[in-house]
Amino acid sequence: MLVEKLKTILSGVNPEINTETITEETKLVGDLGLDSLNMMLLAVQVEDEFGFRFDDMPTFETVGDLCRYIDNKTSGSAGAR
Repeated sequence: MLVEKLKTILSGVNPEINTETITEETKLVGDLGLDSLNMMLLAVQVEDEFGFRFDDMPTFETVGDLCRYIDNKTSGSAGAR
C-alpha cells in the first residue's frame, strides 16, 4: 500500500513525524509541518523508491494527492516496487 511506503519515507525525511496518524487525508504542510527542504527530500526519496523522476515539481496538499500521483506514474511500470 502506498500510504505505508510513504509513512516510511516521511519518517526518514523528518523523524519527528508521528506516522501512526497518517492517512490519505493528512496534509503534508498543515498536519505534518513539512517545509520546503522536507518537501525536496521527500521528492528525492519518492523518486528513488518508485523509480521515476518528477517532470516538474507538482504541489501536493495531502498524502493522498501524492499517492495518486505515484500510482499514475508507476501504473504498468516494471520499475514500481
